Amino acid sequence: MSIAQERQFFIDGMTISAKQWGNSGVPAIALHGWLDNAASFDALAQGLPELKLLALDLPGHGLSDHKPASGSYAIWDDLRFVLAVAEQMAWPKFVLIGHSRGAIMASLLAGAMPERISHLICLDGFLPPPEDPANFPVQLGRYVRDFAQFGSGDKGYIALSDAVAARRAATPMSELAARLIVERGSYGGEDGRVYWRSDRRLKLASPVKLGLAQLQANMDAIVAPSMLVVADQGFGRVLNTLPPALLSGFEVQHIEGGHHCHMDEQARQIAQWVKTFVGLGLTND
Repeated sequence: MSIAQERQFFIDGMTISAKQWGNSGVPAIALHGWLDNAASFDALAQGLPELKLLALDLPGHGLSDHKPASGSYAIWDDLRFVLAVAEQMAWPKFVLIGHSRGAIMASLLAGAMPERISHLICLDGFLPPPEDPANFPVQLGRYVRDFAQFGSGDKGYIALSDAVAARRAATPMSELAARLIVERGSYGGEDGRVYWRSDRRLKLASPVKLGLAQLQANMDAIVAPSMLVVADQGFGRVLNTLPPALLSGFEVQHIEGGHHCHMDEQARQIAQWVKTFVGLGLTND
């Protein structure tokens, strides 16, 4: 079994933590989903020894710092942290893997900085549903109200098992997957209770959501070979509601399982698809 080493990157006064598998190989950065953390790539990393894989704890998640009081968790604000990590690793080009919210980030970055991404791999997500531009004032209003009403109030859990149960209730996943996320994403308080490490502001509304024209322009700007893995009990349930043109540049693979199936036994199949797609371990006869 490949053992990950813990890494830290110092960016704009913040510490960004990560897990790294491999000291050589094809450079790759992995971005986790909303309220997850780098541990969500533990299983997948075992099947990708050809990669020098760096799974980030995105700002406000896992072992990474929270943003300052004036900071924003709008999804595009996190893209610069990904590029800053790549710069510190001296990677001019890299494979970008994302799950859920991380897949949205990966797609946006691949469109905004196409020269930096060698391959784009999206796991059960790739873009948010297009927003009607007429909803702009309503969405902005939610954002303003959320921040105005924001306060403290994490009551914690009696035991780690209770936090695991709460995580599974919020998003269906296996107990093992939930435990991996919770162990990295929680801490024991002085009162003996278990508290989330994640910044509670991550649950607040986004100020703006992207419309179809913006999303299509982003997808049209992507030049990297792109693959989307769709879980039938996850993103597969909404895939057909998206305009087909958004997916025109993607190789699509379907797999049985839920939204976090890349953390379970399906990780082997997904890793094999990734290896074939990127051309890892292939030799010419």
